[in-house]
Amino acid sequence: LDAWRAASSRDPDSGYAIRSADLLFRQFPPGLPSFIPSVGADRSVTRLPPARQLAVLERRARGPNVHAKLLYGLALQRIDRPTSARRQYAEAARLAPHDPEALVADAVGRFDKAHPERAFGRLGPLTRRFPRAATVRFHLGLMLLWLGQVEEAKKQLRLAAEREESPLAREAKRLLTRLESVRKPR
Repeated sequence: LDAWRAASSRDPDSGYAIRSADLLFRQFPPGLPSFIPSVGADRSVTRLPPARQLAVLERRARGPNVHAKLLYGLALQRIDRPTSARRQYAEAARLAPHDPEALVADAVGRFDKAHPERAFGRLGPLTRRFPRAATVRFHLGLMLLWLGQVEEAKKQLRLAAEREESPLAREAKRLLTRLESVRKPR
């Protein structure tokens, strides 16, 4: 246990820290919940090899471009760099304090298995501030799944699916379908 705690604290921006938290908090699914943007990177980026994609996303995120910071943060999450991703999301939220997507990314980026309240404390209030934003309900549902609160997660995902026709509303519907198929007795 001490070695896993040490791995998490010595290099929190690494896959080792994520795996250590997985072992320390076995009641959670492995890994961390990811922020899912409503719009992905354009084809000029997605057709590049992974290392080049990361370099282009990093370069674009250097300026005050909220969307670029969100995409770079997501790329950092995917390569197990949660602290670096969190910084990108926090900067996006600072640049766009009225953008629900930037604020949601900042909240999701703060998820920590030892202190999930850090993420929920930011995400929960966004349900009142942005009641029609699918991103808020979708990510709240996703993080509730991480806590094992399946019924409450389904409620939030249903709200996300109803909010608007968006990629996240469609993803909420797909996730609900998968959850229903897992729960049904055979």
